Amino acid sequence: MTMHQHNSVMAKQLQKGMRLLPFSLILFFSMMAVTAFAQRITYKHGDLIRSEKIGTYDQDKLTRIVNTELEQFLNGSPMPFDQFKGKFAVPQNAVNLYKLTYQTLIPEKGDKPTIATSLVAIPDRLKENMPIVSYQHGTVFGKEEVPSNPDHSMETKLMIAQFGGQGYIVIGADYIGLGDSKEPNSYFAQKSTEQACMDMYAATRQFLRNLKITTGAFFTMGWSQGGYNNMIFLRKLEQAGIAVAASATASAPVDLSFFITRGIANPRPNDAVYTPASFANMLFSFEHYYGKPGLAADAIRPEYVSLSRSFYEHRIGFMDFLQKTTGRATEFLKPAFMEQIKAGTHQLSKILYNSEGYRWVSVTPLRAYYGMKDEAVPDYLARLAVEYQALLGKKNGQAINAGDNADHRATYIYALIDCKPWFDGFCGKQ
Repeated sequence: MTMHQHNSVMAKQLQKGMRLLPFSLILFFSMMAVTAFAQRITYKHGDLIRSEKIGTYDQDKLTRIVNTELEQFLNGSPMPFDQFKGKFAVPQNAVNLYKLTYQTLIPEKGDKPTIATSLVAIPDRLKENMPIVSYQHGTVFGKEEVPSNPDHSMETKLMIAQFGGQGYIVIGADYIGLGDSKEPNSYFAQKSTEQACMDMYAATRQFLRNLKITTGAFFTMGWSQGGYNNMIFLRKLEQAGIAVAASATASAPVDLSFFITRGIANPRPNDAVYTPASFANMLFSFEHYYGKPGLAADAIRPEYVSLSRSFYEHRIGFMDFLQKTTGRATEFLKPAFMEQIKAGTHQLSKILYNSEGYRWVSVTPLRAYYGMKDEAVPDYLARLAVEYQALLGKKNGQAINAGDNADHRATYIYALIDCKPWFDGFCGKQ
């Protein structure tokens, strides 16, 4: 008997045996085969794993976002809604919303593979060479307050309304540890954030190619923590040779060493009450991602350590955290830790110094928006990237004052309104 004949006989015997098996066993073996096949599928970072449509914002919804919803968002701001009313672009189209799941890596953990999620918002009126803007979101304290869940992210909704409603494709990463990610929150962990954004960009390109959508000018923008993330992302894009038509930040803390040290050494009366919450998340994030066990307990007063861990792990919300802690950083942190930070001798100091987002000369046209009453990011820090690079010869950067009464929220709103026509001027030049 030849090998071919032997295999044929064996196959027939197997088929006969399968017919004699109970249906439940046949189903079991079939599922085992499917599982084994799925396990053999491997993804490399930047690969799109899956996509799902999560909704549509019609023109009425987009109009409500920049009116009634914006008025609520600005409640209590020294720059109230009336100063922005009617200044947003009138929506010209509806926007379809998609959530992407993609493969990425954690560089701080030896390139550990993991997944992350992101948003792609596509105007329903397709055309060739559509402009695309990547939005890097700011600090959030809820795991689901991210771009891929825009109904819970006012900042994302505003981007969709201002840009998506005018024919721009809007994209944005949730970052590792937020959205559907099972990892700890990567809050201000530089390498992981860069990787998540770069891989989000690659997965988005794959998704748009699948839909046969062509894109034109590419822009980036970020607010608050997202302003910092925008700058480190922009640097990686430039290093990779990916052309960015223009970029903008609002309230960007581009120098983490200055950001943290100033909050400790020279607190202001108007410093945000969520400053300790941000400190807590950064300390636990750095403890995990930089392999610094005990960092948080070394910095936070003992009575707040357990509560801060619960907050970082999303087991309690911000209001619960605030009610049980304090709104002042100097009352939240240990005196010895603060003295070491001021002296630059703590183990955290070197990490902060090396986590900057501005010490290079960018080739991309850049605007940095700042507000004179910003309770989170002082105006000097928010305009630092542009002014530092100007001293090194950058000619296409501009720091823009959002107003003498512009707080953290109002600075973002001003930037959205002012930035849109500036971005428009680059469309068609690519």
